Amino acid sequence: MSEISLSLNGQLIQVPADASLLSILERQQVAIDCVALVRAGEVVPKSQWASTQCEPGDVIELFGVVAGG
Repeated sequence: MSEISLSLNGQLIQVPADASLLSILERQQVAIDCVALVRAGEVVPKSQWASTQCEPGDVIELFGVVAGG
């Protein structure tokens, strides 16, 4: 299986070419209920993580979700 490179929170990682956003978060052991995901400068709704395929050179940033006010 071929791999692609992408940036996750500033770190270059290798993932399978057919990886979804959700699969890379699971692979990195990210607590998916506690983060928001930004890809190429745009927030990706959690409902789309499983169906959105990663692309070579993607820049993905994760942000912790904090409740309160």
